[in-house]
Amino acid sequence: MADFPLRFRARVRHEADRSYAVLVEGPEGEVLVGVTGSLREVRTVAREGAARLFGVQTERIAEDHLDVVIPQPPYGRDGQWVRIVSAGESAAPDDAVDLGAAGQAHWFGHGGAWFVTVAGSGTGVHPSEHLDFAPVLTDEEVAELRRYLGRSGQPGS
Repeated sequence: MADFPLRFRARVRHEADRSYAVLVEGPEGEVLVGVTGSLREVRTVAREGAARLFGVQTERIAEDHLDVVIPQPPYGRDGQWVRIVSAGESAAPDDAVDLGAAGQAHWFGHGGAWFVTVAGSGTGVHPSEHLDFAPVLTDEEVAELRRYLGRSGQPGS
């Protein structure tokens, strides 16, 4: 069994297909421990990968001793227009209310997701895999977003 650290460090690499490659810092350096298509699963993949890497039970990797860094993906930038294309596996009506809506995205680095402001419903947090970063917006959608953002004091794009 390798030396068992007090803290575990993981880093996410954004893949071109919008999946998340999870790398854990081990005794021999950074190791790819898994890939997931869901931001919700990143921490689980990191914990399970760290446990395999260090040869211990997953329960030995305490959640509060796991640092996961999720950088801003290369395919998104602050202030750009996006379209919400998925609510994921959620069946909650609140999660589906903005499905198909256009919005303006800003990176929320701490959560590894995006703040997306949608005209009429406000701002919600969405993972990258739920967003289209190259949407085709109608002139009406752009005008409505600019009006809404102007009223809310946010800069338009």
